[in-house]
Amino acid sequence: MKKILLYFILVASIQISFAQRNVTLNDSISLNADIFLGVDSFGAIYYQKENIFYKKWNNQEWQFGDFILGELTQVSILNPLKIVLFYETSNTLVTVDKYLSEIDRVNFNTIAEFKNVSLMTPANDNSVWIFDNNTQQLDIFNTVSEKTLVTTQPLNELPKSLQSTFNYCWVLTDQTLTQYNIYGSLLRQIQNEGYQNIKIINNDLILQKEDGLYYYRTKTEEIEKINLPEIHIKQFHVTNEILYIYQQSTIYSFDLTPRKN
Repeated sequence: MKKILLYFILVASIQISFAQRNVTLNDSISLNADIFLGVDSFGAIYYQKENIFYKKWNNQEWQFGDFILGELTQVSILNPLKIVLFYETSNTLVTVDKYLSEIDRVNFNTIAEFKNVSLMTPANDNSVWIFDNNTQQLDIFNTVSEKTLVTTQPLNELPKSLQSTFNYCWVLTDQTLTQYNIYGSLLRQIQNEGYQNIKIINNDLILQKEDGLYYYRTKTEEIEKINLPEIHIKQFHVTNEILYIYQQSTIYSFDLTPRKN
C-alpha cells in the first residue's frame, strides 16, 4: 500500500513539474533601449534610455524627462491615458498624458502626510498604491487630495515588486506573494518559490523565475511553465493575451491564448 501511495505521489509531482503552456511567436521588433517598459493595447511601445521616458507609436515618438528628479525607477502604463512615473531619489511621483505631457506631480517630501516611498503602482481614479518605508505599510494614496484613503497592516518584509489592476494589488517579497483588494484586505498569500518578478494577465499572473516564466492560475492555483525558445529575458511585459520579451535590442511577442485541440 505504501509503495502504491508513493508511486502516485511521484507521478503527481512529475506531472506538476512538466506542466507546460505552449505559446506562438507573433512578431519581433527592433528597439534600442536601456529598459523596455511595455506595449499598450494600442500597440504603442514604451521604453527608457539615458533616464528619459519614451513612447513610440505609428512612426511618432514622444519623450519626458526631468533630470532634477533623479533616476526614473518605476513606470506604469496600466492606463495609457494617465501614465505614472516614480523617481525614488526625489521621492516624487509624476503623472503624464498620452503625449507624455505632465498632468501633475506629488513630492512626498513636502506634503502634509510625509511618506518615504519605495514602490508604487496605480489604483483606481486618481489614486496609487504606495509602500511607505516609514510605516512598512501599503497605502492607497489620492494624488489630487494628497490624502491616504486606505492602509493595510504592516508588512513583515520589504516588497520587491508591486503590480495592480484597478481592483487588486499583488505584493512580491522574498518569502511570499500576497494579494490585497482596494479596501486593504488581504485576499490570499502563497509562498514565494523563487519568483523574481510578476506581471498581471487578466486575473492571473506571469511569474518569473531563474529558469523562465510561469503562468499562475489564481482560481485553481495551478502553475504552468511557459514553453519559450532560448531567449534571455532582460525585461518582459504582458498586455491582454500577448507576452512581450525584450532581449538585447529586440522585442519578441508571443500569443498566450490557449490552443484549442
